Amino acid sequence: MVASAQSDLASSFKEGMNFVANNDYVKAAELFNTLAAQGHMEAQFYLGLMHEGGLGTAKDEQQAVSWWHKAAEQGSALAQNNLGLMYEQGRGVAQDNEKAAFWFRKAAEQGDAEAQYTLGYMYANGDGVPRDYQQSLFWFRNAAEQGDVAAQFKVAQLNLGPAYTPDNNVTQDFIEAYKWFSIASVDGDQHAKEGLETTEPYLTASAIEEAVRRANEWVASYRLKKISEKA
Repeated sequence: MVASAQSDLASSFKEGMNFVANNDYVKAAELFNTLAAQGHMEAQFYLGLMHEGGLGTAKDEQQAVSWWHKAAEQGSALAQNNLGLMYEQGRGVAQDNEKAAFWFRKAAEQGDAEAQYTLGYMYANGDGVPRDYQQSLFWFRNAAEQGDVAAQFKVAQLNLGPAYTPDNNVTQDFIEAYKWFSIASVDGDQHAKEGLETTEPYLTASAIEEAVRRANEWVASYRLKKISEKA
């Protein structure tokens, strides 16, 4: 009976996604609402999106927050990240950086790159959490390893040391800085090239060679991983 009920829910959710694909948002919202009320996590997440954007239902950010709360409590990283954004921006709920950081952390711990980047930013600025550049670097690096270009740039900056980490609790590493500026530049960050020019005078020719080797190795590994995931 349980397996049959789960199969019915999955089938109904797929039908709802087909409605979305065909731009029939009203039918999608009606179906997602039914499924969400039965505790279907993904339906709760998408119903939140539809309320946020006013797609097939009234635009209502409080309802979006309500459904994302339900999905987030069930472990949806996407809902947790969106809930963090709503608390951070004060949309549909009172602005609260501590609650924002709480939900960003939940999503970040599940590997959500956007949440990891935002949490890194919050630690760098002391928003909702104590300012901590080591924690900032940790979360930026996690997002950077997933290919987040903005995070790659931030990792490079923090490795430059005192100029970007006033409390001096991050070890200065120009080779790592050059490596991540190189990676960000390959991935299209326009400011990364300026970072390379800024960092270069602090490195010997052999150190630059090592940084470039590390960058090339990372890019090759990342691209092979992406190809493998698509196979």
